[in-house]
Amino acid sequence: MDADDYDRDSTFGGDRASLASSSTSLRSEVTRYEFEHGRRYHGYQAGKYYFPNDEKELNRIDIEHHNQRLQMNGALHLCPLEDPMEIIDIGTGSGVWCIEMAEAYPGAQVLGIDLSPVQPSWVPPNCHFEVDDFELDWTYGDDRFDMMNHRFLIGSISNHSHFYKQAYNALKPGGWIELVEMEALLYCDDDTVPVGSALREWGELIHEVFGKMGRPFLPVEKYKEHLEDAGFENVTFKIVKRPTCDWPKDRRIKEIGRFCALNLLEGLEGFTMAPFTRVLGWRPEEVTVFLAKVRKDILRRRIHGYMKSCVCYGQKPLHPQQQPAHH
Repeated sequence: MDADDYDRDSTFGGDRASLASSSTSLRSEVTRYEFEHGRRYHGYQAGKYYFPNDEKELNRIDIEHHNQRLQMNGALHLCPLEDPMEIIDIGTGSGVWCIEMAEAYPGAQVLGIDLSPVQPSWVPPNCHFEVDDFELDWTYGDDRFDMMNHRFLIGSISNHSHFYKQAYNALKPGGWIELVEMEALLYCDDDTVPVGSALREWGELIHEVFGKMGRPFLPVEKYKEHLEDAGFENVTFKIVKRPTCDWPKDRRIKEIGRFCALNLLEGLEGFTMAPFTRVLGWRPEEVTVFLAKVRKDILRRRIHGYMKSCVCYGQKPLHPQQQPAHH
């Protein structure tokens, strides 16, 4: 399998930008995108989110959405939902999860928020998108949502305790929060990762750079603690191994590995260029040379590596207690 195709930059069409949600009145700064090293980034709260928002990145989000459905045996969520009225997706990206949830629950209003207005406007009537920064104080009101979803907010949350406290307040009593998050570190159970592996180094550097920025990648086990500390009950936590490519024998896990590799190959430059050049001081050419080595590692079937991700969900109690203050 040849990785060359993944090195080509996608051409910049404004397809999704021009389809930006008409349901939101957007100030000009929202669509005044920033460009850097041939990739497009958000204009609203510019510089806050380190990953691109261009067509190439939105396609990658859709690939990963398919991968999540594979991992969840076709489901859009694992928490139990009964006749939800209001659902919110924090950091919705391409909006694909919201659109499919709106189709699955036609009686619910589904709201997706993101720093970038890159979602399509041709969506179900019960699906809406707004430009918002979830790091600012939330203005959704208390006790409003039946479900809150977030996926891959790694590198975006500066204060997890505060984030989950706000999430708790915004949910109705009995409402659910569900999250899918991951680490970028490379794990292996049979010592097949060679010494000096570029893929292992990449994961360690990604964790280092976001730690330096005060937006750390958490060990996935921490999410369960955060939900419990915020007051959620019935917290269910499941670790999901993400193979680096299609090396596993099991057919279903092999297929998931294929999509994990595709997601990483498609996203690698976008995940890496801004953090490494802005924070670590690398030159763009150095990043490009390094990523060529990382791509080779991703595609090596004899490296039995995986990254850890998790699905975690919890319920706001039906009769919430006054929350204790957390230090």
